[in-house]
Amino acid sequence: LASHPQQRGTYEVAVLLEEAGRGGSAAIHSTWQIGTRLALDHPVNQFPLHDDDRHAVLIAGGIGITPIKAMAHALKARGHSFELHYSGRAAADMAFRDQLVIEFPGQLHLYFTRAPDAPRLDLRATLASAPPNALFYVCGPGRLIEAARAAASELAIPAGRVQYESFE
Repeated sequence: LASHPQQRGTYEVAVLLEEAGRGGSAAIHSTWQIGTRLALDHPVNQFPLHDDDRHAVLIAGGIGITPIKAMAHALKARGHSFELHYSGRAAADMAFRDQLVIEFPGQLHLYFTRAPDAPRLDLRATLASAPPNALFYVCGPGRLIEAARAAASELAIPAGRVQYESFE
């Protein structure tokens, strides 16, 4: 779910079409349309955002932007400080990129893995430059999560300050 947390009447769902997947994403892409009505239970949050005023560093890789986007909306609505680091193969492949550029101009940092001269996400530098008590939220491929956890460990950032969710 990528919905703004204060918009409870609709859910914004983002599902990457995985050509080599097991069929779930293909089924959704072939049968769902904007306005499709689904019978659902209320979502359960397995990736909760802190409720105090500590700075947040949000890190997304690929479709991992979906929960991170909702977190950014919640933090902005609360007036809390945060930064959003979003890495993707190329600009055209990044879900919500245009919207995020408009909504989070002072917080958004974009990185591209398949563009030779484009900036790349340096996790160690990103974590090291955060305020001392910052919390880190990472969502994306397993290698991104493991790299963030390794960088945090190298910098002696307690594991409890690094939250993550993987779609793999």
